[in-house]
Amino acid sequence: MEYLLIAVFAVVIVVLVFLNLKQSKKIGSLNEVSENYSVMVKNYSTITILQEIMVILGTKMPASEKLEQVNNILVSRFGITYSSIIEHKNGENRVKISNVDSAYWEYMKDIDREEMFAESIGTNIPKYITATHPLNYPSALDRNICSTLVFPLYRNEEYHGLWVLEDIRANAFDNVEKIQLSIIKDNITLILQNNDYAQDLEIKTSELQVANKKLYEMANRDGLTGAFNKAFMHQKLDEVFNGSQRRSALMIMDIDHFKKYNDQNGHMEGDNLLKGLAQLLSESLRDKDFLFRFGGEEFVILFPETAREDATMVADRLRQKVADYVFPFEEKQPGGNLTISVGVAFCPDDATNKEQLLLVADERLYKAKEGGRNRVVAE
Repeated sequence: MEYLLIAVFAVVIVVLVFLNLKQSKKIGSLNEVSENYSVMVKNYSTITILQEIMVILGTKMPASEKLEQVNNILVSRFGITYSSIIEHKNGENRVKISNVDSAYWEYMKDIDREEMFAESIGTNIPKYITATHPLNYPSALDRNICSTLVFPLYRNEEYHGLWVLEDIRANAFDNVEKIQLSIIKDNITLILQNNDYAQDLEIKTSELQVANKKLYEMANRDGLTGAFNKAFMHQKLDEVFNGSQRRSALMIMDIDHFKKYNDQNGHMEGDNLLKGLAQLLSESLRDKDFLFRFGGEEFVILFPETAREDATMVADRLRQKVADYVFPFEEKQPGGNLTISVGVAFCPDDATNKEQLLLVADERLYKAKEGGRNRVVAE
């Protein structure tokens, strides 16, 4: 029943077209009716293809996937042997999408430099070449190409590349198909241009993220030592006690006899010592640890998600590393060496808020000083 209805519908269309064109004296035979009906069918096909392409354009898939889907539609709907989209960017060509064997891509990408197509590219006018024998340009003979239709891809007077349609048939493209393909060509150019915009946007976004990160770090860094500042320390401690990193350790350290170092060597050398110590400590920490300048010659290190035993071991290792390191003018220090004293507190064992945690660590630092310096007190 369905087939009968379709047949009746087709006959009705043919009759209506015939009567309409006969009345307007534009045709004189059923052959011309048939030709005009074929044009109608092709135009309807083009509308359908454009609808499919518009759906693809509206998706969020990468441009390369959009082009591949568009290319597949064109090859299947028009029965084209080969379709290749060649992108021109930064003065170079590359095959973006093609159903031609990749072994031929090196020849395909520079087809716009062939004499028979060069003028077309320069004037932005499509070029159609057809013959009863394979055409004479690289790879065409190997693939038995007898018809080639080249569309330059321009947008806003800027050359984006070319669309190459190749067929093993002679006279493969009639005038109607050329017009239809020309309409579709504009959508291909749009995809390429939007891809450029997307890539530019991605680069700008990445640059902005890097710049924002630098600004963020600058706002949260101590200007002298490069360690994080005291304000950022309180922010990170709030995160600890808000539950995101409940099991953490905090270490306060102080340079032993720093006033003596400043008095003997001057404040500039004192600043250099602080910078050198901060760098030495930073190099010894994990990515998830945080070094803060607490004030003067005091530094704080936060060890997120770290057990008591591990934090105590790391604190003593850092103390030993500082003692072993040869700092400028340390021979003038008591004992001929520059050292640090360290107090360590633990969350939640020692404190239920950041103020208490800092207080416990500071008390233990004081015990380390009272106990002879160059030591770690963790209880």
